[in-house]
Amino acid sequence: MIGLVVIFGVLTTCSANSYIEREFLQIRATLNRQEREIKELRGENRVLRADMDKLNAEIQRLTNGQDTSPRHYDEIRENNNSEEEIIQSKQLNTITESDVKRIRHTRISPEPVAFYAYMSNNEPSPSVHHSLIFDVAKTNLGGGYNEYSGMFTAPSSGAYVFTWTIYTGNHGATKFAIYVNHDVVDSTFGETDDDLGDYDSDSGSIVVSLNVRDNVYIRSAITCTTQVISNSVYARTSFAGWKLN
Repeated sequence: MIGLVVIFGVLTTCSANSYIEREFLQIRATLNRQEREIKELRGENRVLRADMDKLNAEIQRLTNGQDTSPRHYDEIRENNNSEEEIIQSKQLNTITESDVKRIRHTRISPEPVAFYAYMSNNEPSPSVHHSLIFDVAKTNLGGGYNEYSGMFTAPSSGAYVFTWTIYTGNHGATKFAIYVNHDVVDSTFGETDDDLGDYDSDSGSIVVSLNVRDNVYIRSAITCTTQVISNSVYARTSFAGWKLN
């Protein structure tokens, strides 16, 4: 009896240590991502300031060459023959529009965000509210997906597409829901017969609008009575998503 207690204690300690290590890795990944975002924002701030200084200097240069008195404007409206003023006005408008388009393209156009990940091993009969962890991230543009928690965190606001495919074993049922923060957006259900070779695959896809740092993940909605299959021999249970530009 004492031996069983000791073994149980050791298993509990190992499980707790594994959970703490996973949480630590997730926190470290989040901090690294936030540090990259801060550096990018600082760089964008410096470039925007330089662009603004350039625009102000150009506007000042063009303005210094014009007579901005009310009398002069009246003459322009009455005569409408000041070719120099018209050329300078067009030049000013052209510079401003060109710079605005360039700033919009380089600052507003988002970095590509896309990920694809799959589970490296089978998951035997997941319990209810069990989050699936797709621990092999083959693609992770933008760094939004965390392979230690199975959670995607939106690096920027916008419209996103998510897809998932879950392969299940024979003789049982599974049901998984996809969450945005604490809300269920959609779910998939699978049920197989008693035959030994009866397997199932269930897929789903959604399009959602996310704010920056919204979380998306997949969690079991029931106590599953069969395993989730994911290996290189049969099929891989996977999770993917990308941002619509």
